[in-house]
Amino acid sequence: MNRQKIPSCLHHLINLAKKWGIEDDGYRDELVFNSSNSDLTELVNSIGDDKANALNDWFCEPELTDEYIKFSVFFMAFEYAKSILESRSLEK
Repeated sequence: MNRQKIPSCLHHLINLAKKWGIEDDGYRDELVFNSSNSDLTELVNSIGDDKANALNDWFCEPELTDEYIKFSVFFMAFEYAKSILESRSLEK
């Protein structure tokens, strides 16, 4: 990934984006669904409101780079992980 194409405030998320930013919906959902609560909690905690706002601001830009796509599907994994954790907590 070219760090110059990623907002600097999001650079610390690059490794997580590489792990969770799978473009294929099925594979990404399977990875999230089969991950431990600990791994999902790490993912969910990686994006606070400030980072979510920075991502959303970036997603409003018109240039669709590989980095943009990787981070957008990473954000999809983040959203799915939140719902999985909530669902698992309700099952207890």
